[in-house]
Amino acid sequence: MAHSQPLVKPEKQLTSSRFDMDLDSSVLDSVDCTPKTKNLMMSLKRKASQLLDQGSPHTTSPFLKWRLAVVESTLRVRAVQKQALSEANTFFDDAGKPKTEFVAVVKEDEKALLSEKVFLLSERKVLEEDLNDIVTSREQLKDAYITELRISLEAASSSKERLPGLKAPRLDRKQFRDSVNEYLGTKTENPDTEDSRIWCNVLGYWLGSGSVKCAHIVPYSWNTKDTAHMFGSDEAPLTSRRNGLSLQKKIEEGFDNCWITIVPVDSVESTPTEWKVILLNTAERDKPFFEDMSKETDRGLWRWRDIDGRKLSFPNDNRPARRFLYMRYALAWLHADDKSWPGFQQKLPPGGVWASPNKPDGYLRKSILLEVGKKTGDRLPKDLVSAGIFEDPDTSSVVHDEVAGIRVAELVQGHLDGMRDSKVDEDSRERAGEEEDLMEDE
Repeated sequence: MAHSQPLVKPEKQLTSSRFDMDLDSSVLDSVDCTPKTKNLMMSLKRKASQLLDQGSPHTTSPFLKWRLAVVESTLRVRAVQKQALSEANTFFDDAGKPKTEFVAVVKEDEKALLSEKVFLLSERKVLEEDLNDIVTSREQLKDAYITELRISLEAASSSKERLPGLKAPRLDRKQFRDSVNEYLGTKTENPDTEDSRIWCNVLGYWLGSGSVKCAHIVPYSWNTKDTAHMFGSDEAPLTSRRNGLSLQKKIEEGFDNCWITIVPVDSVESTPTEWKVILLNTAERDKPFFEDMSKETDRGLWRWRDIDGRKLSFPNDNRPARRFLYMRYALAWLHADDKSWPGFQQKLPPGGVWASPNKPDGYLRKSILLEVGKKTGDRLPKDLVSAGIFEDPDTSSVVHDEVAGIRVAELVQGHLDGMRDSKVDEDSRERAGEEEDLMEDE
């Protein structure tokens, strides 16, 4: 199953200069076409111009609705322009340019518009959620929208064939790491040594690049169409820069093993949302995991208890997506329950902390999360489930939901069954990590 390809190459995508659409096209107004076609072309241009003259709304949902209307209106203009060109003479402008030149330009722009329309229709839910997290003004909304569109189409353009079955497409680790670091502002260059320094979101300071890993919040091995459907998207979302955190290597290992999880400090309503670490495997509480001997920090020995309750730190206002952290939290809860770790439920905040009064839609499709619940014994707290689900009013998706739910449940159960045990040989794990780092840098 292949990742759907964009209709236009990334370099031809929407840019800030093209955001307001080029509806002038005065040379096309003089095309020698039938009066009926010319009148229709002028009428559609007026309607499209009126939409643009209204200006983009200040808030996300109206903005996306307006943008879709602009795209569809402009597509109608392009369609009638093609009709006008088909009726025109071979050469029609003062410079004697062939009409094929203009036909190619109109068709190329039409492809870009169709790509944007597909993006707006297929990614509406997660796009609205992401933009709500990112923007605070109309200008920021416009710029953030352009960035999200570019990233989405570039990902589709560069994606490779999926492997058979439930496997995700191969991950370009370096590309993912670079995109997360750029988004979170977690990479800088050391002017003294010319080495890059990476910010650890848990420790809250810069470390050598060899000491930090880019962690997937939701495991990348889940990057399938069914997982995307669970999040309310038509495309697999786990390559998103908002599905990553920058963590010191041993912390990343503990996060991967579900020894620790990440929860909102107060609620998800704050902007930007504040997050903190909760240590679930309290048996490891007093064990050291990292000794920082650098002269710059002089922090000495870090133990797991030192990061229990510690707030995450970010160099900028960008944050990971709540939907991914919610899913990871649910996975960590199930793993802690499997391991019967004492007192973990009392350490965790009530599930309602994930609910957003200003955002009635949750993070995961209800039918799929319920299927996961069946597979794992319906153990998740009811307030956690109710805080994080949304229902799709489209009844035609019921069969799709059921099939996707079964597949996602298999992914969750498989992850729980195969979770690395704390007794795994440390030397072999270190060797595997070193080999992985070498592969990432190739």
